[in-house]
Amino acid sequence: MKNYLHALNACLVAVILLGSGCVSSRMVENTRVPEISVDSYGAITFDNERVDLKRLAGKVRAAGISREQEVNILVPENFDRSLRNQIYAEMIRRGYTRTIFVTQRKATSFVNPKKQ
Repeated sequence: MKNYLHALNACLVAVILLGSGCVSSRMVENTRVPEISVDSYGAITFDNERVDLKRLAGKVRAAGISREQEVNILVPENFDRSLRNQIYAEMIRRGYTRTIFVTQRKATSFVNPKKQ
């Protein structure tokens, strides 16, 4: 009976030790993604505030976004290429080399009625 309890305790300890490896994680600092968007008229918005193109990178920097961090900019489907190039050039001039332009993704789901 004593051997049975020792074996059970050993299994419990092994499960706890082996399982805790999956629970641990590495803390990544400043993973905040800037909220930048450009509307169909070319107006740039950062943190719900309209921003001039020349001040965009400065506002992003002032908000604590590091230059090594990815900067996503939400743009409309038919985005003006010249404005995109201007934004990209301004961000690069200020040291932000990981600028990504993204569009709104659409998802649709359907519920099929139950077959009787």
